[in-house]
Amino acid sequence: MKKIKILTGLTIIALIVGVIVMNSCKKQESEIVQVESSITKADKVFVSKLVNFKQKVDYIKENPHFKSGETMEIDSVIWYLEALFNAVYAYPDEVYSRSVTDFTTLEVGLDASGFVSLNELSVKYDELYAVVREFYINSGIIDKGFVLLDLEINEIISDQAIISVRSVTGEKNSSSAGFEFFGENDWWLYGNLWGDCDYLNTGTDAAEKIEAAIRETKPYIITPPGYYWVYSDVDTVHRIGNEYMDENGKYLMFYMMKENGNFMHDDKCLEPDEMNFHYNGEFQVIYEILEPELGKRFMDCDLIGVIDTDYSSNPRIRHDNWLTFATPHLMDSGTSIIIKDYLDE
Repeated sequence: MKKIKILTGLTIIALIVGVIVMNSCKKQESEIVQVESSITKADKVFVSKLVNFKQKVDYIKENPHFKSGETMEIDSVIWYLEALFNAVYAYPDEVYSRSVTDFTTLEVGLDASGFVSLNELSVKYDELYAVVREFYINSGIIDKGFVLLDLEINEIISDQAIISVRSVTGEKNSSSAGFEFFGENDWWLYGNLWGDCDYLNTGTDAAEKIEAAIRETKPYIITPPGYYWVYSDVDTVHRIGNEYMDENGKYLMFYMMKENGNFMHDDKCLEPDEMNFHYNGEFQVIYEILEPELGKRFMDCDLIGVIDTDYSSNPRIRHDNWLTFATPHLMDSGTSIIIKDYLDE
């Protein structure tokens, strides 16, 4: 079997963001002041925009016959719908071991100028809530939490915009204990849900195991009582696996290409050292490369083991990466009408 040295130097402490609240009242007061000072001008602008939008939507819900006459550009509609929904219902900072992703589309009516009326927007928010809640309830997960909503414009046809809806529900894992490297029994086939290297324990694979490890060791964001993080501008990055290498020229994410397409069992089987190498590689790509590059915080990941060909028709086996990030905003729950809620209540 192949041996690969495990990456070192990934420091979780450097990634933890927030403030630890001490036991004494005096210390707690000083820490809260410190948190308030860390609420940026951009955070305040974000909250103000969201609160103003929610007030308008709530008013129309309470007064369905009122015609405001106000309209918005479709890009703004997407931003507000996504940001408000995630602010109220999403809990991305929980620890999840796996997730279920659902897709659908939402049709939003446009006026003759290509804008969306506030009344139409209010109706679509309710429709969005209904369909996402159905996904959430029927996810097949018992101990679950809503991770994120991701909206994008699919296409605009005449008098309507087709919006792509991605809804992610996570399975909570309260037993995670930081960086948990793979042990001596972790020999897994790279993908296709083939199970371990003896073709047992099917229904999972190396990609699924690394994905779960990334979720379970996601740095915990420490926030004192009365404050919470909300997220906007969700951004999903796609990586095919060959974009990043270490100093020895090894792919950080699992990727192997052979012109003859003759992949042996040893190629497809990731032994513990390889599992750890690619786990650490994913961690490095997410937190040391993409987070600084995007200026956003990591939210969720989906790793899929696939076999396909490159642009030169060379066969390859790899881990297809869908990595989601978003812009964090610190919110004071005591001064905002944006109240956190749960989809199953």
